[in-house]
Amino acid sequence: MPSPEKKPRAPQDTLSPRLKVLLEELTYRELASRLERVYRAAAVAIDRLGHLNIVKYEPTTLEETAGADLSLWETMAPAIRDTVVDVNALVSAIHEAFPPPAEAAREGAWEPPPAGVDERLEREVEVVLGACAGRLSRRVADLGQRVRRPEVVSDRWALMAELQSFRADFRAQIGDLVYLTAAAFADVRREDVVPGYQGQVTAAAVLRGAVAELRRSLQSRLEKAAASTPREVPGMARRLEEMLAAFAGMNASLTMKTRDKRLLVEQRERLRALASLPELPAGEFQSLMEPFLGELGRVGAELTQRTLAAHDRAVWAACGARLEQAAMHLFLGSPGAERVLREAVAVAEALYGRAPVFDAFLRKVRANLEQSFNDTELRETLEIFRERLAALPFT
Repeated sequence: MPSPEKKPRAPQDTLSPRLKVLLEELTYRELASRLERVYRAAAVAIDRLGHLNIVKYEPTTLEETAGADLSLWETMAPAIRDTVVDVNALVSAIHEAFPPPAEAAREGAWEPPPAGVDERLEREVEVVLGACAGRLSRRVADLGQRVRRPEVVSDRWALMAELQSFRADFRAQIGDLVYLTAAAFADVRREDVVPGYQGQVTAAAVLRGAVAELRRSLQSRLEKAAASTPREVPGMARRLEEMLAAFAGMNASLTMKTRDKRLLVEQRERLRALASLPELPAGEFQSLMEPFLGELGRVGAELTQRTLAAHDRAVWAACGARLEQAAMHLFLGSPGAERVLREAVAVAEALYGRAPVFDAFLRKVRANLEQSFNDTELRETLEIFRERLAALPFT
């Protein structure tokens, strides 16, 4: 039986349906054409920055880190070059579609005021795009300087962190460029117009859930270790190291920040060293693990606060709407109550990792979904679901 063909990736310059509609609805067609060229160039840049594979350069042991030297920069040079080329290509596309104003205009020469709405919006877009192009160009220059600093060139982790940080910053700035100019013409959501934005947010939600599950599993093993004999603890250290290795091999971990991946590698090395000992006091083992558990908590909190705030509110609202539907089905005696409740649970999975109490509820109800609910169980689950959802912390 032939293996199924992989679904081909969309072209790099693909625009979202909402962005296409927005461009089609612009009455000023010449402006729409120029904007489309910029948006397609932005989509290409975001796509290439997102798919530039730098994972292969990351150290997997402390020995690899210790061997860093000037040859590392030569190894990383193609990735750095591609980053610069991709951003500069967008800057060039902006300047071609919206040429910078003449020198006289920049020096304050009088210009007639915009005659209509289209002209005013065009002027606004020109200013935004010009400012964004300037910021991107300056950041490209900053990247060139940062990656040549001696303390960065000779440190694999530092070079990786710099490149990852700049790539993320470039993607964010390009996304802002698309969102702000599109919002000048219509009431749009960032996730509906910014290329790659939804995928980035989804990856962050998956990572948060994976980190929360890893932290919970490690905490459970650590609690068992507290009652173990010194001869049993090295075996537990080995199992925890294997758990970290398995996590490092998950697709979700690929989107972690470089500094957090470094913590993971270092903790694995420490656990591997402890596993080689004949015995180890449980207290010493706990002292090693507790700071790492705290760091995992920080990773989840940062994802929630910096990347997933709007995402979580949208998921929260979608869950609430489904729970309201489920209550109506129950009131009417409709069999749709169980179906909608299951849908609500599936939607709520995207919130896993936000709050331990809510996570515990999801794990329990997930196990119960393997069998059908009777009317009483449906009502009880619905009530608890509502309580847990309402108690989620939103600041």
